Amino acid sequence: MNRERGIAAITAILIVAVAATAATLMLAQQSAMLDQTMLVTSRAQADMYARAGLDWARGTLLEDARTSGAFDSLGEAWAQPIVGLPIERAVVSGVITDEQGKFNLNNLVAANGAKSLKDVEIFQQLLSSQGLPPELADAVLDWIDGDDAPSTAGAEDAYYLSLKRPYRAANVKMVQIEELYRVRGFDAATVAKLRPFVTALPERTSVNVNTASEALLDVVLPLPKESVALLVKQRVATPFVSTQALAQWAKASIPEDLVNVKSSYFSVLVRVAQDDVELATDALLSRPGQSGPPVIIWRRPRY
Repeated sequence: MNRERGIAAITAILIVAVAATAATLMLAQQSAMLDQTMLVTSRAQADMYARAGLDWARGTLLEDARTSGAFDSLGEAWAQPIVGLPIERAVVSGVITDEQGKFNLNNLVAANGAKSLKDVEIFQQLLSSQGLPPELADAVLDWIDGDDAPSTAGAEDAYYLSLKRPYRAANVKMVQIEELYRVRGFDAATVAKLRPFVTALPERTSVNVNTASEALLDVVLPLPKESVALLVKQRVATPFVSTQALAQWAKASIPEDLVNVKSSYFSVLVRVAQDDVELATDALLSRPGQSGPPVIIWRRPRY
């Protein structure tokens, strides 16, 4: 009898242990599901804030076009970043960058498909100024031109198809700067050096002298380095309202096909931190002027 009672007690204990284990497992699974649901919800809401950040940028650029459309400079409202703006449980930051303050790599090929000698020369000088081989300009030219004839130091399909992981030259305009990683001679360090100075825009663009870096203006403007340095200081307090005003200030002929004082292309970077979620998105905007808000050319997540 005592033995039977002992077995019954042990059985009861085992049943309780199994039930407790099952309950713990169920609670753990439920907790994990709740955490996952909260994470998905937070990410969806953070993405909405990121989209709202892009709308903020579009509105800011439209307002700028309507109020000061003659020129664009770094002293205007669009150029002032949002840093750590709290919105409910999220913190949002954002920055707008003038992409015409950079050299457009797609300028290397003219509208008729021919090589733009002047732009190739500018890019070569920019490469040299950053301690990079000027021959890299040929590789970029071959990547975006429409033919299959390699330049002197360039590369076309014959080279790219011979790689361990073969692919073809794009032979079309670049859409994003990251395409440089696929171009002969470019690695992460090279792209990092060039990133502040180059862009990829869908049409030929001139460089905005009010927003471009001193290093880029040194190779674009036919002015001594001392004059360019003075120009960069001058534009802080008094931006140039026209290329004619720049020519008058510099007492020199200014190539209006290469430089300007107004921009139509801007990039936007929005970062959102909410709960345990952090995300960023960037986009390229095209501003048509006062006729309507800027158009999003492309948008992508950024890690």
